[in-house]
This record gives sequence, C-alpha cells and structure tokens, in this order.
Amino acid sequence: MKLAAKILKITSILIISVLILLFSLSLIMQNKVANLLIKTLNNNFSTKIETGSYRLSLIKKFPKASVDLKNVYIHSSPDFDRSGFTGINTDTLLAAKSASIDFRMFDLLRRAYTFTKISVRSGKLNLYTDTSGYCNYDVSAGEEGTSGADNVALNLNRINLSDVGFVYHDLRVDLIIKGTFKDGRIKSKIRGDNIDFDGSSKVIFDLFQLGGTSIKQSIPADLEVGLNRNDKGIFFKKSTLRIENWDFILNGFIASDNYQDLNISADNIDISKITNLLPEKYRKAASDYHPSGNLKFNWTIKGKPTTTEDPHYDIAWSMKNARINNIRSDLKIDKFSFDGSFTNGPKNRPETSSLTISDFTTRLGSSDYRGSFSVSDFSNPLVELTFKGKLLPAELKEFLNIQNVSKAGGSIDLDLKFSGQPGKKDSYKFRDIFNLNSQSEVVFNSVGLKLDKKQIDIRDVNGRFIINESTTTDNFRLSLNNHKIILSGKFMNFPGWLTRNPVNLTGSASISASSLRPELFMNTSAGKEEKGNDNPPQAPLTLPDNVMLEMNFSFDTLIYKKFNARDITGTLSMRPKMLNFRTINLNSQKGRVAGNGLVVQNRDKSFIGRGSFALTGVDVNEAFTSFNNFGQDFLKAENIAGSLSGNITLILPVDSLLNPDIKTIMAEGKYVLTDGALIDFDPVMALSTFIELSELENIKFDRLENEFFIRSNVFYMPMMDIKSSAVDLSVNGKHSFDNNYQYHVKMLLSEILSNKARKNRTLSDEFGEVEDDGLGRTSVFLKIDGRGEEVKVSYDMKAAGSQIKEDIKKEKQALKTIFDEEYGLYKKDPEPEKREGTRPRFRIQWEGSDTTETETQPPVQRKESFLKRLFKKI
Repeated sequence: MKLAAKILKITSILIISVLILLFSLSLIMQNKVANLLIKTLNNNFSTKIETGSYRLSLIKKFPKASVDLKNVYIHSSPDFDRSGFTGINTDTLLAAKSASIDFRMFDLLRRAYTFTKISVRSGKLNLYTDTSGYCNYDVSAGEEGTSGADNVALNLNRINLSDVGFVYHDLRVDLIIKGTFKDGRIKSKIRGDNIDFDGSSKVIFDLFQLGGTSIKQSIPADLEVGLNRNDKGIFFKKSTLRIENWDFILNGFIASDNYQDLNISADNIDISKITNLLPEKYRKAASDYHPSGNLKFNWTIKGKPTTTEDPHYDIAWSMKNARINNIRSDLKIDKFSFDGSFTNGPKNRPETSSLTISDFTTRLGSSDYRGSFSVSDFSNPLVELTFKGKLLPAELKEFLNIQNVSKAGGSIDLDLKFSGQPGKKDSYKFRDIFNLNSQSEVVFNSVGLKLDKKQIDIRDVNGRFIINESTTTDNFRLSLNNHKIILSGKFMNFPGWLTRNPVNLTGSASISASSLRPELFMNTSAGKEEKGNDNPPQAPLTLPDNVMLEMNFSFDTLIYKKFNARDITGTLSMRPKMLNFRTINLNSQKGRVAGNGLVVQNRDKSFIGRGSFALTGVDVNEAFTSFNNFGQDFLKAENIAGSLSGNITLILPVDSLLNPDIKTIMAEGKYVLTDGALIDFDPVMALSTFIELSELENIKFDRLENEFFIRSNVFYMPMMDIKSSAVDLSVNGKHSFDNNYQYHVKMLLSEILSNKARKNRTLSDEFGEVEDDGLGRTSVFLKIDGRGEEVKVSYDMKAAGSQIKEDIKKEKQALKTIFDEEYGLYKKDPEPEKREGTRPRFRIQWEGSDTTETETQPPVQRKESFLKRLFKKI
C-alpha cells in the first residue's frame, strides 16, 4: 500500500514536472517556433502569410505540438491581373478567424516539419482566374523560394476545413461559383514544385453563374479531388462531384503552358430529384410532377485558352424514354427522348459555335409530338425550329392543372417550322424564334376554351392559319362570348405579335359577326370580385399599342347598354391606341346614320372620340332613351318626339369603361325635326301667362330647322322660327346641362290677342317692348329664365332695341351698297340731325294700318328722345 502510494506520488511529481517543463518550453520557444513555422511556410509558398497572434502548446495535443493562430491572412499570388475584377478586393486568398498547425515534437530539433494536421475554421477562400489564365492561388515558390538554410520538406498530411466559405471567379468563361466547405479533409505533400493533393469535403453550393445564366439555390454535394502538380502541369486523377447521387467525373490534365485536355462525364443521371434543384418559386409549382429517367452527359475540353480564343469544347447529352407523372392526373408525359450537343467549332469561336437538339419525341396523353432545334453562328445566330403534333386542349389543361380554364375541347394540328436570323442582340429569348421566317400551318378543329375569370368563352373554332412570309386565313370561324365571328385576312408579324414580341401586327382583314355586345369583352377586374356581388367591377377597356390594321367590318346587330343598331358596316383603320372609322353606316332608332369617327385612348386609359355623322329619319324619342337623355335632365325622352335628320360633328370624352363625360362634350350641327312635339317642357310651360296651359302641354309642329352647338356644358340655340299648334314664335337662347337656361322669345301681338290668349289682361298692363316687323304686324319680346325648377318670364326690354339696332345696321349697309354700286360716291355716314322729339309710350303698328298712332307727352327736361339715343348707339 505504501509502495503504491509512493509510486503514485512519484508519478504525479514527474507528470507535474513534465507539464511545468513543457509549459515553460512553450513559453520559451513560442516566438521562435511560430516565426520558424511561418517563415517555413512563406519560403515554401510564393504568397505571404500573416497572423494576428499565435500560441505554442506542447501539452494540448501531447505527444504532438501545436501552434494556434488567430486572424490568419494568406495573400493572393502576385502574377495575375486584378483589373478585370472591378469592385472586388482580390488581395486576400484566405482569411480565417482561427487556424492550428499540429506537428511532431521531434521536428523541433531536426527542423524538418511534417505537419500532421492543419485546421482552418470560419474562413473565406477566394479563388480568382483572369482572362489570361493566371490565378491568385498559384502558391508554388519556385527555385528562389526553396533555396537557403530553411529549405525544408513540407508534408501536409491532413488539412481540415470547417465552415470555410469560398468563391471561384473565372473571367475566361465568365463563371462564378460560391459555396461553403462544411467538413473538408485534405491531404497534401509539397516538395518544391511537386505537389500531391487529395481531398474530400461536404460542400454546399449557393450560386452557380455562367454568363447571364445563374442558379441561386443551396445545393448540397460531396466532392472528392485527386491531383498531382509538377513542372509539367496539373494532372487530375479520378475526381468526383456528387449531387443528389449524380456523379460528375473529372479526368485529364492542364499543362504548364495552360494547354487543357479535360473530360467531364456523367452516366445514368437519375432525373427523379431534379425538381429539388429548382429555385423555391418554381419548386412549389413543380411539386405535383414526378420525373423519372436517365440522362447521359459528356464534356471534353481541349486546347489552350488565350485572351482571344477559347479551347475547343464538345458537349453531348442524351435522354431516352423519360417520363413525367402528375400525381393529380392519370395523364403523363411518356417516351420523352432527345439528343443534344454543343460545340464551339473548328475555330473555337462564337462564329463557328452551334447548339443542336435532335430526335425529340414524346407523348402527352393520346398525342405524339416530335421536333428539333438548332442554333449556329453565335455571333449572328442562325436558328431553326421544327415541331409537329396534335394538341388536345383538354388533355393539356388536365395535365398542367390550369385553374383559370374551366372548359377545353377540340384539337389543334400543329406543323411548325421557323428559321432565320433574329439579329445581333445583347440577349435572346425563346420567343424571338417566332419573329423568324416560317413555313407553318395551324388547323383548328372544333376548339373550345372557357376562361371564367376573364369572361372569355370560345367555342366551335374551325379554320386554318397558313404562316409563311405573312399569315393568311380565310373563312376562319369561331364563337366568342356568343358572338359568331367570321375572319379573313392577311397579317404580317402575326406569330411574333401573338407571343408578345415587341413587333407591330400589320395587314388587312375583314370581320363579320351576327352580333356585337362590347360589354361582354370588358373583363372583370382580377382579384376585385366581392362575394355576393352579382355585378363585379369591370376592368378598363384597353386599345392595343402594337396593331396597324386596315379592316372591313360588318355586324348584324350592335347592343351596348340601351343602344341598339343593326346592319352595321364600315371600314376601320387601327393604329396604336387609336381606332379610325373611315366610314360607318348603321340603322338605329328607326333611322339611318352614316359618317366617320376617330377614337383615341389617353395615357390614363380614358378615351376621346371625334366624329361627323349624317342622320336621316332618327326617332328623337328613342335616341334620348338609348343615350339616357345624353346625361342631362332638362329635356328628357318623355318631353320630345319627332323624326330627326341633319348633320352633327362632336367631340366626346369617355372613361375607360366607356361612360361619357357629358360636361366636356363639344358639338355643332344642323338639324331638321319633322312631325315633332314638345310635351310638358318646362320652359314652354312658362308661357302659360300668355297662352292657355292646355295648349302648351303638347305642342306639335310640322318642321323645325336650326343650327346648334354645345360647349362648356351649355347648349346654344341660334334664333329660329317655330310654327306650332300652340303659337308661332321665334326663339333663341342657351341651356346648361345643370338645367340653368335663358331663352329669348319673339311673339306676334296678334297671337296673344287671339282667342288663344288669356282674356282677363288689358293691353296696357301686359306688354312692354313691342316692334313693328315691317309688314304691319307687331311683335312682343319675352325672356324666360330658369334655374332648376324655378322659372321666371319677363319682358325682354333690351331685345327690341337690339332688334331695331340690327335692322338699322342692315338698312344702313344696304344704303352703303347702293350708293357705292350706283354712284361710287359713298364716303362717310352723315351725322344724324340732333333734334328734340316726343317719346311714345307704345310703338305699335296695327296690321293693315298705314300710320302709327302716338300718344304724345310733354318734353322732359335734360332727356334725349328715343330716336336720338337710338342713333347714338349705331
């Protein structure tokens, strides 16, 4: 027992002594050993290695020694061009928060270090290659770096990488790869220029970008690399990249003069997990589809890349009898096969490059398809696409699970061939193919398609489109929203326009339909339907901005809200955001309308229309009813009747739903209203002071002719004569759409004094300003002012004077003309003689009388006579 205690005591003392000794040696040798190791590394590498702090431990990993390093930086090798990496700091090859180097203690004595392990944690590795093939990771020291007393063999038996991010950027091929080494193990032996390197690691790739194509997706992979580097170059042993059980194998070498002979191959790539590599936004959409099959891939690279030329590339891939199942349908894509290849040609340049996909075959449901695709001369591409098959819309809807399509039927025979050069551009899209020359034919066989949300119901589509230099169709028939339509025409750029390429659709066409209801083409606004709302809001009507067509049209009927028309024919010129109706003829409201018009859509999606029309025999009551009294309520359909003929020119703004803005309408025209009637019209009813009310309730007239114009929300009516069942009169005035109006009425006094006038009025009390019309008949001037329902009738005190003034002007002008034509002596109007006169109370000339009776009054001091005042105004 005492012996055991003694042994334990001695052992403890020895251990403690050894620990103290090792700790002391660590402190004593720490700077020397660390500097020696860093110097050794710097001598064996062409790059500079720096560290923030270090600590030597002889105890931590006994019997091995270790040096812990903090904030380690390895600089990039000097011989590469940094100018191509704009905005990128290329000075650092590796930056790590911590690293450690393990070696044998015996190496401290012999100064030949065999590193048993190097660990790098939480770092960033930057690998750059310039356009000439020089890189920042060429760390071989060369002959100068390996000479001297400190030239030692450097054996890296094990390098561990943990959470070390990396970026590989190669300007030669515009390739960027980013990722992270999660658990890497590397074994390397370095002796001068001879490096043996073997390694394996779990890698997560975050970015793969080649030119304009990029995949931003976290992809886990396993990497195994074996290579030897010597003065002749880099020789790859079997190196493997495994992604989702796909093994990409690299073999070959890169010579010291940068000549490359490499091969990357992959056999039997299982595509069943290919959806896992898709970006998140596409992965969800593809979750219902399960592909199966094998893909073969082979890529060979031979040649020496330079600043002006790439090495020679040959890439080939093929797939045989693949399948895509839809878990929501019994339909599947079957027998999916094709061969593909890419080469940069004999000159290894874009001009000799080509891409080919051949022997494409597949089956979807009960339809077979085949086709091919090729591109040559990438500097100015020459493209050819062929595709042939019978498309069944119902099967396509079911397989793709298209929710917006509620019904689909019929078949479409496709025989497509497009070829040509899309021109030089910075980037290309697949739809550019449809701008090329074509020898294609598309045949529709009883095709039907219904889109509920967009209110589109297409049925019984039958016809043929022949697509060559132009697209032609003859007697193409379909039913669109219950409109039976027949289309014939010749179009340019039709395939490209249909696939939304930036081209204009041009050509000529004729279209006819049994009926036209514009409201059925105004789609409901997407996402704005309210539950329980039977009339969802309508989306704005939009005119295309890429159509230039000449069109003849013919419709049996046109129905828009309350408006109905039949036998509509005309010619239409379509331009971007504009419809130019060169001619239009239609029957409506029991009459005939002919004219022309222009409709332009503004940037805010509203419209402005301008037109000139000739009307013949239009029922004015029906017109007011159809157009909702033209947006006003002072003269309604129930107030007017008759047959309207004439000419009208108007400018009418409407909103995006074709609702007119009546307050901004401008119009002018001439009209004739025959067999007309004014019924319970308030301004006329106001004359009940002078005419029996019963006479005014329904005024009938044979013919009413006048001009008019509308501007600033006001209807202006020049003077016109009305001969009606109630009274003969002359009237002019203006009437706003807010129902404020003023009319000036001229009536014969004899009309008022007849048996139609009220009999309980005396002449002297009733009439203010009256006028002799020159035929011995006396007229009375009235003014009707209205503001809403308030109507006021008064004597028009200024109208008679204005009329007399106008008559005198006419007479004076007539005299001027006579004197000038007869004598040529007219020079200047003489001043009227100033004299005092009498002021008559009434100026009345009775019908059939030669004189005017006046009742004279004594002269009024300091007041001029009426005639004197009148001539002063002239």
